[in-house]
Amino acid sequence: MMNEIQAAQKDFGILDRVPEGVCVLREDFSVLFWNRCLEDWTGISRSEILLKDIGIYFPHLHQPKYAHRLMQIFEGGPPTIFSAQLHQSIIPAQLPDGRWRIQHTTVTAVPAGNFRFRTCWDSASGYGFRSHDTGVQLDIVKLRQKPSSSNIEGVGKAGKNKKRVTKYKRIGFVKRNSPLFGDTLKQNEEKLAKVQNRNSFYALLVIEDVTDLTHRIQDYRAMRDRALEEVKERKKIEDALIQSQHFIQKIADATPYLIYIYDLVEKRYIYFNRQVDLLLGYTDEEMIRRGGQLFANSIHPDDLSHLAAQMEKFAIAQDGDILEREYRIKHRSGEWFWFHSRELVFTRTPEGLPKQILGTAEDISKRKWAEEAMRLQTERERLMGVITQHIRQSLNLDEVLNTAVTEVRQFLQTDRALIFRFQCSTHKSSRILKVGNVTVESLAPDCTSIVGNIMPDCCLNSNSFAYYQQGKIRAIEDICSAVNFPKCHIKLLKNWGVKANLEVPIMQGENLWGLLMVQQCKASREWQPLEIELIEQLANQLAIAIQQAELYQQLQAANEQLQRLASSDGLTHLANRRKFDEYLMQQLLILAREKQPLSLILCDIDSFKTYNDTYGHQAGDECLRLVAKAIQRAVKRPADLVARYGGEEFAVILPNTDLKGGLRVAKEIQIRVKDLQIPHTASSVSDTITLSAGLACVIPTADVSPNELVATADRALYQAKKWGRDRIVMYSESCLSQV
Repeated sequence: MMNEIQAAQKDFGILDRVPEGVCVLREDFSVLFWNRCLEDWTGISRSEILLKDIGIYFPHLHQPKYAHRLMQIFEGGPPTIFSAQLHQSIIPAQLPDGRWRIQHTTVTAVPAGNFRFRTCWDSASGYGFRSHDTGVQLDIVKLRQKPSSSNIEGVGKAGKNKKRVTKYKRIGFVKRNSPLFGDTLKQNEEKLAKVQNRNSFYALLVIEDVTDLTHRIQDYRAMRDRALEEVKERKKIEDALIQSQHFIQKIADATPYLIYIYDLVEKRYIYFNRQVDLLLGYTDEEMIRRGGQLFANSIHPDDLSHLAAQMEKFAIAQDGDILEREYRIKHRSGEWFWFHSRELVFTRTPEGLPKQILGTAEDISKRKWAEEAMRLQTERERLMGVITQHIRQSLNLDEVLNTAVTEVRQFLQTDRALIFRFQCSTHKSSRILKVGNVTVESLAPDCTSIVGNIMPDCCLNSNSFAYYQQGKIRAIEDICSAVNFPKCHIKLLKNWGVKANLEVPIMQGENLWGLLMVQQCKASREWQPLEIELIEQLANQLAIAIQQAELYQQLQAANEQLQRLASSDGLTHLANRRKFDEYLMQQLLILAREKQPLSLILCDIDSFKTYNDTYGHQAGDECLRLVAKAIQRAVKRPADLVARYGGEEFAVILPNTDLKGGLRVAKEIQIRVKDLQIPHTASSVSDTITLSAGLACVIPTADVSPNELVATADRALYQAKKWGRDRIVMYSESCLSQV
């Protein structure tokens, strides 16, 4: 039968894995379970403490304030908590650093099970109690349920029970005033039955180490107290500052600059002189009332990052260090003004860290506007230089156009720049211009592309054409309020999501080539004279570039046509002998570096002279064309080259192809030629046209020449004819074999 220790280990053994201390107590305060965490904490091993009264090690647990609450648990009472605030350590234990653990303990009643009574009974029997001594059984049970450290006295009513009481005292189960033998046997049996039917409970103690949490709470309270003291100290400093502010105000108001104080700790402006009214349109009372947030929120978004970087520098700034910066602030009227500020550390915290900044700001808007105008002029000249340089360096029309729209959009900071190209240039005397489309564009990241969009016919009537033909610029600052513009044109721009538009004609002499357009899609825009002048000059440069590029394209197309004629066979349109020689040499060099194979097929129409004599030369030419197409269809890869090698002989260059792969292509060529079913009644081989082929393969090296490879394939072709034609002969490792 499983004893009580084994049962407790079975029920609670899983709690050995938890990081909290766990123990289980019986009604007599003896320990039934002691987990590994408590072994580590207390240094008391499980074998040492099990079945022993826990009071031996921790006597304070027999004190009334603990024993009374534990007795309620043994009777199945609700859980009880020994908080760390009132009971610092219910099981005292030290940390490795010598400090005592602060514990939060929860005690819960756990049903003990039926084996408790059986164990009690067996223990009593071991000391000579008879099974009919019901009174002894009953009192043992009662004592196990309600343990006490009281001395044993006054045990029985009858003197004849003294001997039994003595034995009872020896096992330690009799408590003071226990009515052990005062009742009759029948009464004791009834009591025993009641005890057997009662549920008994263990006390499950879960002990959590809250040492760190308690210390953190204590530290937090100390920090809170220090913070309150700092607030009081700060209030004193601010009161002193307010008292001296009247004198400072008189001096500050006499200066022509904006003066302010910014608190780094509270992250707010706490002072402005009255120049803020003249420079920004706000009173100092408005600024102070809003904590200076109105001032901070008025800084231009592009300058906020510089402001943040400036504030970070104050962390290492020394007394007397002056930090300068320039930024834009929005006036109450909505206009942006430039300011130059000089700032230094004004006060520090008791720890020596910067607390407040004293700054002055000077209005430098006129200087910045003059610099901006100069910058725009310089940038305009630079842009024109870049575009002109591109025109001189490149004759590629797409490259010139893309460069133009990209540079223009970046320079003018617009949402979209594009070139609208008409499908054909039309002389100024024409009444209607043909429809064109958007050829190239440069877009802001969140702008929609309109490449490929066309301009409808209604926008290209004679009036619109005449307007563009005169080289006039069309500038629309706000599409919603545009007047004196064609309705069709306004509708088209709205469909493109345009709010403001600037367009300049691109002329080729007297012919209209297209339009250069820059657009704002998010908001309206007032186009400046300098911007319009730039676009106009750029359109003139583009006209020159376009003319040069188109002439170059025509010349390039003519050269390509000549190149095609020089490298192709006029009859079959295959590569000619010259192209064959160039390509073979090129592939040999490439494959020598890559150490990859190259196969060469030389094939010849069988008895072609007899075919010409029988059917005539015109039929012979047609036969060559048909055979050339069949061979071309048999060759699949773009890198493979089919050439007319001479007369009725064809050659196929197969890069990256071994002998086995070359043989597959040769067989495919033979099959496709036979499928043509070109009659050849005078042939000694077949009644239709057939081919003989010689195949050679080599892994090129520096020692392999094109002539050697051709000679090898030619020997294989010669042998194919010698062995009866209409067959394929391969050259492999200095031997010939037919297929």
